[in-house]
Amino acid sequence: MASASETQFSLRYSRASRLLHWLTVLLVLTTIPAGLVMVQEGLPRALQDTLFLYHKNIGPIILLLVVLRLVARLIATPPPLPASVSALQALAAKVVHWLLYIVLVALVISGIVRVQAGGFPMEVWDPLLGGMIAKDEALAKSASGFHELAKSVLIVLIAMHVGAAALHGLVKRDGVFSRMWPPA
Repeated sequence: MASASETQFSLRYSRASRLLHWLTVLLVLTTIPAGLVMVQEGLPRALQDTLFLYHKNIGPIILLLVVLRLVARLIATPPPLPASVSALQALAAKVVHWLLYIVLVALVISGIVRVQAGGFPMEVWDPLLGGMIAKDEALAKSASGFHELAKSVLIVLIAMHVGAAALHGLVKRDGVFSRMWPPA
């Protein structure tokens, strides 16, 4: 029979999954405000340039992290939810998690398309990604509009995810939050 500590450990995400999760959180939660601020009117050009450089060059790193998270998920399946979590809550969690993955991928791809179709460089990534898309203002405008919409969807999904994590970690204290915390 498994001890309580062994059972608790088996109900956690793998160390790799936890580290990838919290690194993704860090980058996403710094990229969103950078993206929101960088487009503000009257911003000093040096600050705006720095924010643009950060925002557009972090996107592909987020994409790589999402891909690694999906691989980690295939290698080490997520731990089961506690029995106290209703079927409806479990379904909502699954849907929100998969939508987070999909929206993050869509945001990065639309961002890359917007930058390249707009004729702008992706300084760090140009050796790998540069020249994939020719300059096309109509495509850049469409990608920008999609990026804006996906950003709003992402913010709502993050709010739902954080809200559920807070509910389980602070109110219910049912072990759901401790599946992903601490990071290492």
